[in-house]
Amino acid sequence: MQYDQVIGQSPLQLQLTELVRQNRLSHALLLLSKEGSGALPLAIAFAQYLVCETAADTSADAPCGVCPACKKATQLIHPDIHFSYPTVTKKPGEKPIATDFINEWRSFVQLQPYGNLFDWIEMIKSKENSQGKITSEECNDIIRKLSLKSFESPWKILILWLPELMGNEGNKLLKLIEEPPPDTLLMLVSENEA
Repeated sequence: MQYDQVIGQSPLQLQLTELVRQNRLSHALLLLSKEGSGALPLAIAFAQYLVCETAADTSADAPCGVCPACKKATQLIHPDIHFSYPTVTKKPGEKPIATDFINEWRSFVQLQPYGNLFDWIEMIKSKENSQGKITSEECNDIIRKLSLKSFESPWKILILWLPELMGNEGNKLLKLIEEPPPDTLLMLVSENEA
């Protein structure tokens, strides 16, 4: 996703770009915004900026959109950009992880980049009263993914959408958030301060 496709986030885009230029980018960012205000599209666009081959070489203000890394990031298939989001259980006893819903996630982000939790759950649920949550198994999968070396870019990036839907399972991620592997960025995209 290009920066110019993100609505109303220009000042924050500039701040994030400046952090990279000044080599002051932290290993974890919390993007807190109201539902539908564009924090998720901004996180995706910033991740594309970080993996963009041209932006890294030229200190550009935005991802180029044409290099192989940008094309993969636009399609949400870049191997160094990982996503975590609430999932639902489709069968009793099942322990779902985000990767089980990756095709639905790609469709959701392409069709409704400003969509909310309700829209997402409606898209993936198989029964009434399904509630989305980020499970303990998902936390284990995040730790596993981020412990690997990056494949194509200097960065490993995790975009964690709605981290407030983690219960005590989120405690597993505390060490990772405090002391991540080198060149790892965690972007927590939240809609709730509490």
